[in-house]
Amino acid sequence: MATVTHRSALTQLHLRHRPAPSRQATGPHVGTAALLRDQLTYALRDLWRGRIAFIFTFLFPLTFLLVTGAMAGNETIAPDSEIRISQFFTPLAAVMGALYGAFPTVATSLADARERGMLKRVRGTPLPGWVYLAGRIGAAALMALGAWTLMLLVGVVAYDVQIQWDTMPATVVTVLLAVTAFAAAGVAVAGLARSAALAEAVAIAVAVVLSFLSGIMGIGDLPGWADRIAGVFPIKPFADALSAQFDPLRTGTGWNFGALAVIAAWAGGAGVVAVLTFRWDPAPARRGTGTRGPGVRARAGAAARTSVVAPRAFDAVDAGRPGWLSVMGDQARWATSAALRDLGWVFFAIAMPVAVFVFNASVMPGDLLQDLTPPLMLQMASGMAAWAAAITGMVNVPEAVARARDKGILKRLRGTPVPLTAYLVGRLVSALGMVLVTGGLVLGVGVVWFTVEVAWRGLPLAVAMLVLGTVSLTACGMLLAAVLPSVKAMSAVGLGIALPLSFFSDVFAIGFVPEWMSTVGSFFPLKHLANSVSFALDPAGPTVSWLGIAVMTAWLVGAGLLAVRLFRWSPDR
Repeated sequence: MATVTHRSALTQLHLRHRPAPSRQATGPHVGTAALLRDQLTYALRDLWRGRIAFIFTFLFPLTFLLVTGAMAGNETIAPDSEIRISQFFTPLAAVMGALYGAFPTVATSLADARERGMLKRVRGTPLPGWVYLAGRIGAAALMALGAWTLMLLVGVVAYDVQIQWDTMPATVVTVLLAVTAFAAAGVAVAGLARSAALAEAVAIAVAVVLSFLSGIMGIGDLPGWADRIAGVFPIKPFADALSAQFDPLRTGTGWNFGALAVIAAWAGGAGVVAVLTFRWDPAPARRGTGTRGPGVRARAGAAARTSVVAPRAFDAVDAGRPGWLSVMGDQARWATSAALRDLGWVFFAIAMPVAVFVFNASVMPGDLLQDLTPPLMLQMASGMAAWAAAITGMVNVPEAVARARDKGILKRLRGTPVPLTAYLVGRLVSALGMVLVTGGLVLGVGVVWFTVEVAWRGLPLAVAMLVLGTVSLTACGMLLAAVLPSVKAMSAVGLGIALPLSFFSDVFAIGFVPEWMSTVGSFFPLKHLANSVSFALDPAGPTVSWLGIAVMTAWLVGAGLLAVRLFRWSPDR
């Protein structure tokens, strides 16, 4: 009887969560090594299928490496030297792979498993809880090490990066310790966050901010205050140590005990916080939200994105069929409220453009590209407004619509008095409002803090260009949502296109993009959106970019018609 009960519990665990136990796991005597191996295998497969591991662990650092290589070239540092420029920026891409593979992945994975009740149910099975956690954390660590290795392989094969074997023991120890520290910090964030949406947003936001602050991303040298702050966190010591270990001009074995001490301190401190704060049970529902069972407890961010019909709209319908504009307005307000509760949306589409502009403007040398027309600061502000439009139009809005479709909400919506066009237009109006607010914040910060000169009489033209560009990018995003099978695919492909396209469109590295990259970017609407806004606000006088209008309109019409033709309202089973 004990054996039957043991098998039944494992079978139930497999059916609910598919942890892929080995055949040995169904017997009465299961070795710990076999359980750990099976959990590690399942966690690796599960993480690879998720969008976070693919986008931030591999795509983001690989895009950074390839784009940086394209912009910097691969020339030797001296005519008689065999050392190439890529020797110095490839380790930074490897640092990004290790960071994003371990930190956000662990935080999101564990918080999501807890919120769905998986951690709580695992404790009721014969599977030891520490084995499940070790599998999850170990899988993320292996993904981080895989991303680090991939960046180096690409550097060796594509850019002739030289591996420094004399410093390899120090490199291996530094990388393993850094991945341990990042994973421990991820567990700590998962323990502190009430929801998976909050853990994901906080982890990614911290990783992106520290990447800029540590000099891995961005333009120009860090000011003294930023360098001192970055030195307190583990990313900069890790990057400095790894860069020195790959520098052929340095001598020695590459050991940087100061950097190792900082990283080890963070690993120990984060480990203590993780032990003290980690919870197996989901966070209780807040007062006033009602009681939710484990099967229907949804992530806060997902709930915000999938709530598509405002209660006020139904109230008005009951009162006597409101007009289309009234329903659309209700949908726009509801979509805006949902978006503002989505921390990922707020960070990438609102906070990040403002923060990146402030950071780059603070570290930008005063004499850099002074003869650029329109001025460099204005182009930077326009680029960040264009980035907000790209993330909102190509990723966030289509992702919200695709998620509603996958959950069957759009199908059920067709049986309500709410017109489908009112729902879609309401989403678009909400997105336009948030993009305009973000653009206004970036421009206001530039004018107040950095004395950016603006031709205010061109402001209406700039607003019109921002509206046209956002609608055009949203049409492209909706086309992706129409042809891709699921919301996970939509998220991965949308970000996978937006990230490299922003570099090709001269949004992040203004004035440093090679001509061939700029030519490729000129075929897409993002580059023309950024240029059109800066031309409209040029202090030398507003200028209409007719080419930009033509390209954005062409993408709007073409992608819009295809999206209307191919979009499906029911989930693709």
